[in-house]
Amino acid sequence: MTDFLGTLAPRDTLIERVWGGVAVTDDSLTQCIADIRRALGDHDRALLKTVPKRGYQLTGEVIALPPAQNAGTAIAAADANGGIILADLDPRDVLPTLAVLPMRGSFETRQDPLGIFVADEIANALGRSEDMNVISRLSTAQFWGELGQHSNLRQALNADFVVSGLAHSQNDIVVLSVELADADSGIALWSDRIRLPLGPLMTDTDWVEHVVSQLRNAIMVNEVRRVRSRPLDDLKLFSVLHGAVGLMHRLSPKDFNEARSLLRFVAEKAPYNPAPLAWMARWHVLRAMQGWSEDVQQEATSAIKCAEQALDIDPENTLALTSLGFVMTNLLHRLDEAHGYYDNALLINPNDAQARALRGMLLAFTDNGSDGKRDVERALHLTPRDPHRFFYLALASGVHLSAENYDRSVLLAKESLRLNKTHISTLRMLAAAQMGAGDEDASRATVAELMRLQPDLRVSTWTQSAPSREYDNGKRVATLLRAAGVPD
Repeated sequence: MTDFLGTLAPRDTLIERVWGGVAVTDDSLTQCIADIRRALGDHDRALLKTVPKRGYQLTGEVIALPPAQNAGTAIAAADANGGIILADLDPRDVLPTLAVLPMRGSFETRQDPLGIFVADEIANALGRSEDMNVISRLSTAQFWGELGQHSNLRQALNADFVVSGLAHSQNDIVVLSVELADADSGIALWSDRIRLPLGPLMTDTDWVEHVVSQLRNAIMVNEVRRVRSRPLDDLKLFSVLHGAVGLMHRLSPKDFNEARSLLRFVAEKAPYNPAPLAWMARWHVLRAMQGWSEDVQQEATSAIKCAEQALDIDPENTLALTSLGFVMTNLLHRLDEAHGYYDNALLINPNDAQARALRGMLLAFTDNGSDGKRDVERALHLTPRDPHRFFYLALASGVHLSAENYDRSVLLAKESLRLNKTHISTLRMLAAAQMGAGDEDASRATVAELMRLQPDLRVSTWTQSAPSREYDNGKRVATLLRAAGVPD
């Protein structure tokens, strides 16, 4: 084993040894190297080094395992810490950690199967998320009955948030009381009370999706508050990241620029985590789409660079793949390439709501609105309480506008604007949909508000930048906007 340490392995040699006569690209080797680094925990690339333009070099030292008779030392250390040896986490880990406790019954003095089932469903749903760590259910089972004792969990499980509550049934009606608390302070960040028949609880998943979306939203809101109330050096990186994402979607120039500073901070502190880079790519696209940049091509270049850096770290990062699709669609109008990025993201995670909604909108741009409806409606189903739900509603409105389902488009656009009343593209879609539905007065009123927010809007300039400009959909929307009063 020691013979391999320090030896340079050229890229061509590695490809030949691993794949033989099979033709593969450098991307295949890059992905394998990334997988090896993850398995080794080599976050800073200190063990498996990249030698630019030459290959890779394995470094380190071989440490002999301690003899079996010394195992008692570790056991003694565990006993001194209450039987638990805590993980030595890398401080650059940007993911929040949640512990989901078994739910208590109202008057139960022992664990109840119903409470265990509810906690398992919530933990399993949260565990499918890529943006948080969820403590294993076998680890949390022993903490049944620890309501209000969050400091115990903080010490024993190193959890940032605790999900706990009550679950009891009365005459086939189940009552759930679920709470999310900050593990450090014990302060409740969110709580809800749900009543539903026992049958749907066991067979349907709507209640689980509701709880999970509320939990995610509460964490996001909490981190936005924290990044504005405490110095960055005092905050965990995941708090900064979640706060940045929240600010980025408020669509205020001041908040938007603050989000960029926060994302840069996280990227510098966690250079081998793909999340801040992938979000930075999205930031550049949104900047161009909101009209806050004078150089759209430069924003596209910066976005692609950030997304590719994220994929170099994790080739299966769906946020980075989706961000590349976003760039190709909205800034470069390379729609075939965008479709490929969205497809790849959904192959990795079929429940990625962003990739699904954006692919649906892409289909609408290319006169395939009837096919796009399936994607955007499923994305809405996946995001019932998402803090960025206005975005999904807006995309769904655009797809139904393309399919000439004008009434549905109006309904969705109005709900999106209720959540974010200044989203320019949604106002454009609403005006066009109202005109298509024959409600000219409402359409002209919407255009008046649109022109107040964007006085330099012209149909001709919108058409030049629209991904759908070469398709019937784009031409039809342009005609509807002219009819509604947008200057040509």
